[in-house]
Amino acid sequence: MIRLLLPLAGFVAFYVLSLITVRLLRPKQPRLFFLAYATSLLLVTATAYVRMWPLDSPDARAGIVSCLLLQALMCLTMWNGFYSVLWGFSGGLMHDLYHEENLRQVDRLVRSYEGEAGLDRILARRLPNLAAGGYIDMQDGILRLRWKGRVIALGTLAAFKTFSLGMGGGIK
Repeated sequence: MIRLLLPLAGFVAFYVLSLITVRLLRPKQPRLFFLAYATSLLLVTATAYVRMWPLDSPDARAGIVSCLLLQALMCLTMWNGFYSVLWGFSGGLMHDLYHEENLRQVDRLVRSYEGEAGLDRILARRLPNLAAGGYIDMQDGILRLRWKGRVIALGTLAAFKTFSLGMGGGIK
């Protein structure tokens, strides 16, 4: 039981460091900090585990792998939550609904997403970010996937097929 406290402590440290970084430093690319924190804390957890419980048995070796996987999963889940909820479309929508009462009517909400130049508010914000991140090329109104975009597209397709979600996450 005490062995599970190591990955929990690592996750709490990751959460606190990430919160401090986002609130105080406000970096443009917090994922680099998240990656550095997660990697460093995994090394700290592994070192602490080996010092407390020598890897002299198969159980001890399985224990360290389990602890490190649990900690990595917790950190990646929080990381994903940060980008999906806080910086994603749904988080932005919830923010708009909370702060702007006039958008709480469906027709007004839909109209608020209609933008200029044929782009709605969602695409107008996402496309430049995808281009800057190297996922797509945007030239003369034509979009083309770059290698990073193809990797994401193939990974998404594989996830849909593996988990039998269907396109759109299984929601019909």
